[in-house]
Amino acid sequence: MQLINIITLWYLGITLAALLVGGFFIYNKLGSEIDFELGMELTREIDAYAERIEKGAPPNRLLYDKLEITEIPFDLPIEELHLRDTLAYHDPMNRNEIQLKASKSYKIDGKHYRISYYNLVVEADDITETVVVTMLSVFAIQLVFIGIFFRFISKKILSPFHKSLDAVQGFSFQKNEPLQFTKNGISEFEKLNEFLERMSKKLLTDYRQIKEFSENLSHEIQTPSAVIRGKLEHLMNGEITGEQADLIHSAYQNNERINRIVRSLGMLAKLENEEFEAPQTLNLSSYIQKTLDGLDELIEMRSIQLSTEIDPMVWLEIHPFVAEVLLTNLIGNSIKHNIDHGSIHIELNPDHLRIENSGKAPKNDPEEFLERFKKGSELPDSIGLGLAIVKQICVNYGFRIFYYYENNMHVIRILFR
Repeated sequence: MQLINIITLWYLGITLAALLVGGFFIYNKLGSEIDFELGMELTREIDAYAERIEKGAPPNRLLYDKLEITEIPFDLPIEELHLRDTLAYHDPMNRNEIQLKASKSYKIDGKHYRISYYNLVVEADDITETVVVTMLSVFAIQLVFIGIFFRFISKKILSPFHKSLDAVQGFSFQKNEPLQFTKNGISEFEKLNEFLERMSKKLLTDYRQIKEFSENLSHEIQTPSAVIRGKLEHLMNGEITGEQADLIHSAYQNNERINRIVRSLGMLAKLENEEFEAPQTLNLSSYIQKTLDGLDELIEMRSIQLSTEIDPMVWLEIHPFVAEVLLTNLIGNSIKHNIDHGSIHIELNPDHLRIENSGKAPKNDPEEFLERFKKGSELPDSIGLGLAIVKQICVNYGFRIFYYYENNMHVIRILFR
């Protein structure tokens, strides 16, 4: 999820929580304020009617639907203002409604009157409706404000971050250039950019040292290895005993194994460092056919039955050399670890590549063979790096690889999408 969306959701959540709490307090405050003002209004009305009685107005002529004037014993103490809810008929609405009733007594001209006055109460539902409508209106305004602010203004605020992100995504060891950022005046982004600049310089320095070391190691190994190979071949052509021949052959095989390990590790390092050029759109179907043609003799030597379901037009974004390495390792592996008179089935379409081959049941989880130096057989020419190279290629190009054993067949499946 994008940073701007996370900020927006958090802001909306906090705003909604604040509105709910604020709405609760507004509801209580509004209700108490209405009751207070209504009580004051009723008191003023009662005092006004008492003043009119003092001036000589007959009480019975003052009566109407909201006013009650009752004469009570004179010896009773004067009643202070008393407020309470009551159910009374409301003529305009033609029904009984909850009303606030205020009562107070007065002693006037030797008589004691209790004067009661009614007024329609603003009900809790009305207050709730008012508060809810108000809060929803505020929230709607907030949404509009957030939409404008976070989608336009925040782009300007976060533009240094996006520029830094683009620069990091464009960083490449092949360019051999450290990251460089322009000043933006925001201290947090300045600190982040300074750290990224230092890290990129350190990465390039370490990368050059490791690359130089691996290249020197590969070069220095090749020379004595070639000398050893030549001398062993010379010894094999001379007069030697059977025991000596076995020892020489073993030494020769191990020397070749060292060469294969060095080449494979070099290939893995290049893949991990993404040293290959930009991918090209190529027809993977033709590359598979080319690989099969090159391995045809090995397949015939072991009497392996080959079957294919290859879509003739499968286009893929991949470097040509990397595609050759991928297919050579996969198909070569299916031949090397097969059994005599076994079978291989290859299926290719725009969605996936699937290679099945017969062979001995694995002792461990087949997924382990995708790691470095993990082997499923004890073949002397197997170094346990072929599938690790395949896995790294899949990682580089966003493919998904699966290896499992099903129906007495080893299955490797690569999803392109």
